Amino acid sequence: MSKKLGFALLLAVAMSLSLVSVGFANGGDRDDRDGHNEQGKHEQGKHEQGEHYKAELNSLNRSGAEGHAILEKEGAKEIETEIHTKGLAPKLPHAQHIHGFRKAVSECPTLADSGRDNLITTVEGLPSYGPIQVSLTTRGDTSPKSALAVDRFPVANAKGTVEYERTFSVPANVAKNLGKKAIVQHGVDLNDNGRYDFQAAGKSELDPSLPQEATLPATCGVINPK
Repeated sequence: MSKKLGFALLLAVAMSLSLVSVGFANGGDRDDRDGHNEQGKHEQGKHEQGEHYKAELNSLNRSGAEGHAILEKEGAKEIETEIHTKGLAPKLPHAQHIHGFRKAVSECPTLADSGRDNLITTVEGLPSYGPIQVSLTTRGDTSPKSALAVDRFPVANAKGTVEYERTFSVPANVAKNLGKKAIVQHGVDLNDNGRYDFQAAGKSELDPSLPQEATLPATCGVINPK
C-alpha cells in the first residue's frame, strides 16, 4: 500500500466517524473558549511566558485566500489559537485542521502534487502536510473525529473573512512538536456560484457523497516558532 493511499485511508476513517449528514450551506454557531480554559487565562504571567508560534496561510487551488495564524502554547498541552483569513468562499463553512506527522516536518503542497486537473486534493496534499492531528472547531471536540463537523467549523462572512479564536487541549505529541505541523483550511467555490456543488470538480475522493469543492485545501501554512 502506498504512503499516499495509507494517509488517505486514515483520513477517510476519521472523517467518516463524523459524517451523519452534511449541510454545506449552513455553518455552525461561534462559541467562546471552553469554560475550563478560563481558569488558565487568569494565571499570573501565563500569557507572557507561553511559547509563541505563527503560520502564514497561503492560497491553494486558486482560492485567492490568505491569512495567518498565531498560536501560543500554555502549559504542557493547552494551545491558544487565533486565525485571521480573508478571501475565502463567502458565507460557506471552512473545515480547518492542524496536520502533521509524528516525527517528520510538515510542508505545504505545490502544483507538482496535483493531478491532471491542476487541483491539489486533500489526499494529494497528505504526503506533504500529513494526517489530521487537531480539528480547529468552534466548539466541542477537536480530535480528528470532528474532521468534517461542518456545523462546528467557522463560516466566512459576506466578504470571505474568517476570524477564529479558541483555546483547547491537544495531544502531547502535537504540543511537543507544534513547530513541525501545518494548518490547512478547506473549501473552494471554484465556479463562484455561492455553494459547494459537484459541477466544478465532481465528487470528493474522501466520500463520494461530498463535493470536491468542500474538501479542497484553500490555504496552507507551516507552523513556525515566532
